[in-house]
Amino acid sequence: MVVSLPLFLGEELGWQGYLFPRLAGRGKGSRLVWAYVGTGAAFALWHLPTLLMGGQYPGRHWYVSVFAIVVSCVLILPVFTWLRLRSGSVVPAVVGHAFVSTASVSMVKEFAAPNAPVDPLHMGMTGWPGWIATGAFVAFLALTGRLRPSAYG
Repeated sequence: MVVSLPLFLGEELGWQGYLFPRLAGRGKGSRLVWAYVGTGAAFALWHLPTLLMGGQYPGRHWYVSVFAIVVSCVLILPVFTWLRLRSGSVVPAVVGHAFVSTASVSMVKEFAAPNAPVDPLHMGMTGWPGWIATGAFVAFLALTGRLRPSAYG
C-alpha cells in the first residue's frame, strides 16, 4: 500500500484537487450531484485501460467490467471527497484510495481459501457487497449534510 501512495496522490490531486471543485462550484443542488457523478465517471474511465486488460474483474466480459467499475467509482468518490473536505487536504483521500484499492484486490486474494475461486464482483469493495456498504455510508453522509462543500468552508 505504501509503495503505491505516490500513484494515488497523482490521481487524487486530479480528482479532488482539480476536477471535483470545478464541477461542484458552490456545491448546491443538482450541480453538486453532477460533480459527484461526473468525477466518479471520469475516475472510472481513467481505469479503463487496466480494466480492459482484465485487471479489476478478471474473466468478466468487458461490458460487465465497465459497468462494475463505474458503479464502484461513482459510489466511492463521495467518500474520498468527504475525507478531503473534512480534512482540508487530499492526503486522507489518497490514503483512502490506497486502502480501497488494496482491500478490493489484494486482501480478497489473501483471505480467500487457497483453492477458492476469487471473483471481485462478488466480494470486496468493488463488488456488490462493497457497493451496499459504500452506498449506505454515502447515504448517511448525504442525509447528514456532510457531502456539501459548504459544510466545511
